[in-house]
Amino acid sequence: MPTTVILGAGIIGLATAHSLAELAPPDHRIHLVDPAPELFASASGKAAGFLAKDWFAPAIAPLGNLSFDLHRALAHRHNGRARWAYSESISYSLDRDFDDDSDDPDLDPGLASGSDRGGDAESPEEQRASGEPEDVHISGRNGSQGQGGLDWLRQNTSRASVLEGDLEKAHSDGGTSVDETDELPKWLRAKPDALQMISDRKSTAQLYVVSRTLCEFLLAQCLAAGVTLHQPARATKLWLDEDHPGSLTRIRVEYLGLLAKTIDGRARTVDIPCDNVVIAAGCWTPQVYTSLFPNASRIPRITHLAGYSVTFKAKHWPPAVPTPKADPQAPQAPSNPSLPLPRGQDSQVYLGASPTHAIFTGAHGFSPEIFSRVAGDVWLGGLNPATAALPALPTDAQVAPAEVAKLLAVARSLCGEDIELRSQALCFRPVSATGRPIISRMHVADLGDGVKPRGHDGAGGVFIATGHGPWGIALSLGTGRVVSEMVLGRATSADVSALTRW
Repeated sequence: MPTTVILGAGIIGLATAHSLAELAPPDHRIHLVDPAPELFASASGKAAGFLAKDWFAPAIAPLGNLSFDLHRALAHRHNGRARWAYSESISYSLDRDFDDDSDDPDLDPGLASGSDRGGDAESPEEQRASGEPEDVHISGRNGSQGQGGLDWLRQNTSRASVLEGDLEKAHSDGGTSVDETDELPKWLRAKPDALQMISDRKSTAQLYVVSRTLCEFLLAQCLAAGVTLHQPARATKLWLDEDHPGSLTRIRVEYLGLLAKTIDGRARTVDIPCDNVVIAAGCWTPQVYTSLFPNASRIPRITHLAGYSVTFKAKHWPPAVPTPKADPQAPQAPSNPSLPLPRGQDSQVYLGASPTHAIFTGAHGFSPEIFSRVAGDVWLGGLNPATAALPALPTDAQVAPAEVAKLLAVARSLCGEDIELRSQALCFRPVSATGRPIISRMHVADLGDGVKPRGHDGAGGVFIATGHGPWGIALSLGTGRVVSEMVLGRATSADVSALTRW
């Protein structure tokens, strides 16, 4: 029976296992392997959960469109609003210079727009001197910016800058004025004229990642479908079982932590038949790759992008609404849901019909991103220090209080002094040398000598899925679908030909 081993149980690995379990024949065995003692301890459990349909460079656009549609379909099929707080979202650009010109004493004059990052902002030369990789060629949806999709990160500006061409057109056409809609972010301390709507609820959405509910849902679905999870554990080598008729490629998985030793003190390992290996280990992909293919002629060039964030309770979010009359067509929370709702004191999900909001603005040296969410809290991030070192495991990340303080200063300026901090986080996102995700079947010649999985057709069964940068959640379901189709030898649901070259 065919067997696929997926190395990495973050959102990309889980999405691949979930899709493969749906598409593969019943006798196809699937294994997930992850070394972390706690799953979802990095971006898969701490990122914003912002989804966009058409904010991507041309090379990534087909995958972005597919993934957005898959997120929406999954939420519709499994009541995602109740289970992982999926919500349509409206996106705005906030011009802080507009507020700076006002005479409102409550507004912080220290904030500046993204185009003027203030005296503390580093120049590109200073950023390179501080250790930021020089070879990340990045861009936005605007074709003149290239094909990578991440120039806004390199320049310390907002991801909303990828829509600059659309914004200029909207202004020139007299586009939708914010004060013409009833869906303003009234929890935000900003004048309506300082806000410009940049995406409506049809093309952006959010889901609740901090409580990890989407990942937990996908994992539960995978386990119910027969996927085997090995955690904490790591793959150490591929070897050929010549005692098996016709020889059989196996991958050795070594357990870690409390599972590392057997009762008699030996290392606990398991040798799994392996027709395909999918490496979806995020920032740690190069280490996983070289451990299995030490003589490879090429190694995926993946660097890490650190990101700080905070979640907090704001006074005016969620909005106070009267109890609505029952709507038989409105999505209802399941009477006996298979997964719990988000945990904590505010675990009651705000199930009203109003969308959530995504706000993109600027501050000294970075470009904050602020998201109000169905679960009743507000997420703020966008602080991506280039000097943060990648830990050996996601659970080893150490939060720097000074970085958190920068975010809290912005939070108080935008939402009031009476915010209540709920959590703080540091996560790491994988970035490729091109700025594009790598979604590729590896050529056997690039893997060096040694044992290699054969794949469905005998031409090689090693696949890479990494380098999604800050779009990992958004692109996850599309990536999982496409990688599953590659493993099975099927035509892919999106054109990712530009992402197979690395």
